[in-house]
Amino acid sequence: MRSRISSLVLYSVLLLLHVRRQASAHVEMKEPPPRHSQFSKYYVDNDDVDYNMKSPLGPIVGYPCRNFKAGPVQGTLVAGHPFHVQFDGVATHLGGDCQFAVSYDNGTTFAVIWDKLSSCFLDTVSGGYDVPVPDAIPAATRAIFAWTWINGLGSREYYMNCADIRIENYGHQEPLTAHELLVVNLPGKQTVAE
Repeated sequence: MRSRISSLVLYSVLLLLHVRRQASAHVEMKEPPPRHSQFSKYYVDNDDVDYNMKSPLGPIVGYPCRNFKAGPVQGTLVAGHPFHVQFDGVATHLGGDCQFAVSYDNGTTFAVIWDKLSSCFLDTVSGGYDVPVPDAIPAATRAIFAWTWINGLGSREYYMNCADIRIENYGHQEPLTAHELLVVNLPGKQTVAE
């Protein structure tokens, strides 16, 4: 009987460690803090944190922006200046493809301002990137900054975090012409195989 109890305890501990490892796996955007992020003072103070931000999108956690509504502005993107994006997490699945985009219409469309293809997370500087920002990007008092990732190893899952930002441009401004986000491996979207 004692052996059976010891086996059950050991099994329970191993299962708990496995679940905890899965929950802490993958990557999330840390700076600027995304909607409902544990890294946002606003969401922490309002007890409105999603501690599952490192999970991929899917049938329940939807596109765009994990189905989260707009929140307070969490950062300022300045035309012609690099925008620092910081990440939290360790399971980078041999890189993959990241895109960094902005939306002026609350997530209906996204314009990609930088692609980091194949080697995303494999060459970060202190866990982040300085995303180049176009010189003539239009100013906005409210916009969305989005990071997406399709991992390079394992199931090709689609990750997305969105931060509410303002965009400043005190010089020449032009309509932003850029390609749309690649959205795959979600219900109703194209599938990218392993």
